Amino acid sequence: MTHWTETLFREQADLYVPFFEERFDAAEEQADRLLDLLATEFDADPETALDVACGAGRHVIAFAERGLDAEGLDFSERFLEEARERVRERGLADSAAFRHHDMRELDELTGSYDLVTSFWNSLGYYDRATDERVLAEARRLLSERGVLAIEASNRDFYLANFEESSVDESDGRLTVERREYDVTTGRFHTQLDVFDAGEGYEHDCSMEWENRIYAPAALRELCEDAGFEEVRLSGGFDGAELTMESDTVVVLAR
Repeated sequence: MTHWTETLFREQADLYVPFFEERFDAAEEQADRLLDLLATEFDADPETALDVACGAGRHVIAFAERGLDAEGLDFSERFLEEARERVRERGLADSAAFRHHDMRELDELTGSYDLVTSFWNSLGYYDRATDERVLAEARRLLSERGVLAIEASNRDFYLANFEESSVDESDGRLTVERREYDVTTGRFHTQLDVFDAGEGYEHDCSMEWENRIYAPAALRELCEDAGFEEVRLSGGFDGAELTMESDTVVVLAR
């Protein structure tokens, strides 16, 4: 059976690229705040970074613009085309690079990075054993004082505020999102249907994805099981205290 990532990120990649478009501006602020948080928590000032499952490269580009030698990897050729085009437009070819590679095969990589990142719930696409293996390999790729940074949704918040469906109409499109949560697996399944908001609301396309969203305590355990000794959790890139009201978890580990 074809895994949903193959369908969404490869076969339907053109449909998904606009989701990255909406997040490029946010990546600039996230990069600034993350670098500040690294300095505060670990007195870290990274010179090199690897973004795992980088998508269209928004964080790689943001890091490169802030003076880091940044590299991103993703298994979607279409996403990487978008990323490389943006690098050319911004004249960052000397400091931003991309590699066509599956994050499940980090064991094939060599090198050393001061910062390894995983953004936007890319941890959780597969099963827990795979996530632990990915993190263990990320740890191997870190320099001696390197730090892992993970951004993920806070499962505790999303369960407390769970909505089975939502509707949004903007930019000439009507978007209907339907969600299910499987308590036996801890995985969320989402179906997104897009309609032309003109007369008749003609159906345009559908997309589906499924992923595990970890509770913060489970994220800590996952990092520890992967070999990290220091694991710190916050409620955002600004280092805010993590609470039930935090929709985001940021993990720093080394």
